[in-house]
Amino acid sequence: MSLDDITKTDTSRKQRRRVGRGMGSGLGKTGGRGSKGEGSRTGGKNRGPLFEGGQFPFWMRLPKRGFTNFAHKTVYVAVQLAEAVKRVKGDEITDQALIDAKLMPTGAIAKLVSGADVKLKLKRKLTVKVKATGSARAAIEAAGGSIVEQERAES
Repeated sequence: MSLDDITKTDTSRKQRRRVGRGMGSGLGKTGGRGSKGEGSRTGGKNRGPLFEGGQFPFWMRLPKRGFTNFAHKTVYVAVQLAEAVKRVKGDEITDQALIDAKLMPTGAIAKLVSGADVKLKLKRKLTVKVKATGSARAAIEAAGGSIVEQERAES
């Protein structure tokens, strides 16, 4: 093997674009920007994704006031029934008991779901004072427990 056999690989490093270095470079004179217009100027052609070619933009056409449901929406937190049974002390599952057990944040509304343990066998009778899915309700009632529906005051 000699030095003549060693060739430079093209994939090793890509050369940067040297704009305005003569006509022989292919990027001389106008530097690949064309002759006139906004794109040829400094600071031009840098339009955001919402630019619509000068047409009145969609986001400016939309009304900026009106109804939003953000302040009034009800946020439910899905709580696994198996976790609730494991972590809550006593035979009563309420919102406050789930908050104390760190299964949901303060201010949210809990909904018990059976999750992966669809055939969960409860060993104690529970009195549940939160919402529950059908399969969670069936598991609670099969163990002899009861579900008390509570009316929530609108806040």
